[in-house]
Amino acid sequence: MELQKLIVKAWEDEAFKQELLNNPKAAIEKALGVSLPEGIEIYVHEQTPTTVHLVLPMKQADLGTEE
Repeated sequence: MELQKLIVKAWEDEAFKQELLNNPKAAIEKALGVSLPEGIEIYVHEQTPTTVHLVLPMKQADLGTEE
């Protein structure tokens, strides 16, 4: 649900969208009122009519779980 909130805010607020694209971690912390852990890197890409981004999730083994 928080992801949806960020997307809607970016659609409605061009300044926030630019901040999200340029400094995603700070923009997310500010918008959601949270502190993200050190070492976490966040990348934000804007989809266009001619560009689509595919994100491959980590394999379960990479998460440290066996299931």
